[in-house]
Amino acid sequence: MVKNTGKVIIRFRFSKLKDLKYISHLDFVNLFIRALRRAEIPIAYSIGYHSKPKLSFAFALKVGWESVGEYGDIILDKYFLPEIFIKEMNNQLPKELRILNVKSGSFSKSLSSQINYAKYHLKLSFYPEFKKEQEIDSLKKLLEGKIKNLNNQYFKEVKYFSDRLVDFKIRNIHNNMLIFSFLTPIGSGDDLNLDSFINFLHLIKNEQKFILNRVLRVNMFRKEGNFLINPFSLLK
Repeated sequence: MVKNTGKVIIRFRFSKLKDLKYISHLDFVNLFIRALRRAEIPIAYSIGYHSKPKLSFAFALKVGWESVGEYGDIILDKYFLPEIFIKEMNNQLPKELRILNVKSGSFSKSLSSQINYAKYHLKLSFYPEFKKEQEIDSLKKLLEGKIKNLNNQYFKEVKYFSDRLVDFKIRNIHNNMLIFSFLTPIGSGDDLNLDSFINFLHLIKNEQKFILNRVLRVNMFRKEGNFLINPFSLLK
């Protein structure tokens, strides 16, 4: 928990795209800290021999995935205009990494304790000799457990994934591409193992003809009942 010490908390949403998806979380944090220093952001530091900037991020993005919905918190020594923070940081960061939105406050619990759901888009392609409508219908039926004669392994995995996919939708885009979007728990024992889900899509591609092209994290939320709360709304 970030205590109210009279200092300012900056909560920011950022994107991580293209070649930046290949750097590790540790390398990303070091890159971000260097940008903070170059931008002369008045960030607060911990007390001790090895003082560290008071900077934290929500759940780390897996290497190879992209996002337009990452969040971080910074504690500052003094007030700093959010719009100036965006401008100065984006001047120092690579173009594949952009600060999108910022909100300031004086009190907050940790991001990881506040966020419990994430939204993803999976970009899928399928072999052109198959009709798009048939492929979409096939994937929907599979994840809704409506395909009969599944072997035991498929049945168990479909049940596991369908229980953890919230509000999933499939929509057409150009050519032989489609977007599969869904909400899923994050940071709890009920998490969807997204790696396993991706492996499952690869496993069935010879039967369903799907190929995974891209994983994009779209946003993160606090889900309470049927309501999705933006992390900015949780900052006081």
